Amino acid sequence: GPTGPQGPAGEAGATGATGATGATGPTGPQGPAGAAGATGATGATGATGPTGPQGPAGATGATGATGATGATGPTGPQGPVGEAGATGATGATGPTGPQGPAGEAGATGATGATGPTGPQGPAGTVTPGVAVANLEPNSNLPTVAAKVNELLASLRAAGIIAT
Repeated sequence: GPTGPQGPAGEAGATGATGATGATGPTGPQGPAGAAGATGATGATGATGPTGPQGPAGATGATGATGATGATGPTGPQGPVGEAGATGATGATGPTGPQGPAGEAGATGATGATGPTGPQGPAGTVTPGVAVANLEPNSNLPTVAAKVNELLASLRAAGIIAT
């Protein structure tokens, strides 16, 4: 008769053992040399070495020729002051000198007493102006500016502020 249908797949088997490591591949070409690093800081100066021994004294040289005469020395100190002479006659009065600068301003004086209250003036009249509607919340700047101008025009028309 005909072959029957294929049965269901069986469970997966256990993982097989890891294979051996492959051979190492060839080394790649060497990359370009990097930029030279910055020069390092100069090291500290070493300690001064000990002073060497004194050398032998040299032979005495020949005596030199006599030098030229030196310049005249400085003037000596001034002698003591003599006795005061007789007082001379009083001289003529000199011309008057220019006026000196103005002195500093004096301190501010105390505030005077407050004067009596003046009589009451006549009662004024106020002419009511044209009403100006309130602004809507969150109004934009051009709307606010237009409303301020409308208010000013109303106050001018009522005679409250000058035109």
